[in-house]
Amino acid sequence: METIDLHGMTLEEAKAKLEQRIENAFEYGERVVRIIHGQGKHSANFPILKSFVRRWLEEAELAQEYVETVFRGEDGSPYTLPNPGETVVRLKGETVIGENEEIDWVADDEEWDVRKQIKGKKARQRRAARKQFDRH
Repeated sequence: METIDLHGMTLEEAKAKLEQRIENAFEYGERVVRIIHGQGKHSANFPILKSFVRRWLEEAELAQEYVETVFRGEDGSPYTLPNPGETVVRLKGETVIGENEEIDWVADDEEWDVRKQIKGKKARQRRAARKQFDRH
């Protein structure tokens, strides 16, 4: 799985790197790309890089040409555990698995359910913490 880390980049740098690496991954037969954009905790008002990446994947011509499926990090993917600081994409074409690489497919329904339960539990804990904070 190809990984593109955009942490600490400006929007222009992130755009250039994203375009170059997605195109290269497609040309070299990679079929799964993990884009690390961060959660946006260091941005003033909203997650700038995360928002840019999600919008780019929906609207850019290059993304339309190469990207088959987008998995939002907070929802998890067949390749990764839930992580709101990343987005995973499956590129168009046949699935290619290298000789020395195995993809950890999450095909087991029970494992997927456990991930969803953990995600729900964490969300409930955050809501409870926010309520408690708001009371003070």
